Amino acid sequence: MTSRRMSVLRGRWRDKGDEGFSVIELVVTMGIFTTVLVVFLAAVVSMSQTTARAQATSDSASDIRTVFQRLDKEVRYASEINAPGTAGGDVYVEYLVPATVATSEELCVQWRLETDAMELQRRTWPPADPDAVTGWATMVTNLRNDLTDPAQAPFIRHSAGTTADGKVYTKQRLDVYLDAGMGEAREGGGSQLDVTFVALNTSVNSETNASADRVCLAGGVQRP
Repeated sequence: MTSRRMSVLRGRWRDKGDEGFSVIELVVTMGIFTTVLVVFLAAVVSMSQTTARAQATSDSASDIRTVFQRLDKEVRYASEINAPGTAGGDVYVEYLVPATVATSEELCVQWRLETDAMELQRRTWPPADPDAVTGWATMVTNLRNDLTDPAQAPFIRHSAGTTADGKVYTKQRLDVYLDAGMGEAREGGGSQLDVTFVALNTSVNSETNASADRVCLAGGVQRP
């Protein structure tokens, strides 16, 4: 009798253990798993976007800093600055850097804001040998200057002399304004450069102080 009762009990235990999950339990489990998975993936996507934004910000700031350092070094010692102009919609400016101890010959430097790709590009050549002009080097990408707004012009040259309001400037000056976005979407944030460089080797007697006179371009490299 006892053996028979134990056999019945073992059968009941076996039946209870073989019941598995009900449909409701399975649906609830899958719902919880899906929720956890969605939260995890959302966190991964958010972290990736934050990392990409931080990298884009760093790249933009680094490019702007490099441009500032190069302009500060070159324009500071420039002997002539051309009045900026446009060609094919692109905005150009040039200046002449005299020979120094570091550089044994004069150097023409040309910058342009290439409007199709909204990139800041630079090239150089010795004025005595225009055929030695370098290729365009892209310095900053994803610029968002609004060229219909005069206040956002990338280059403005101020002549040496007396201004309309009576201020006297003995040197030529170059205003540079660059508004660089982050990444291809040119998101908010990014980096900006808004600075005035003074060409210490210029004067009211500089050849380019009259807006019609230009150096480096006459008989040499032009604004393409």
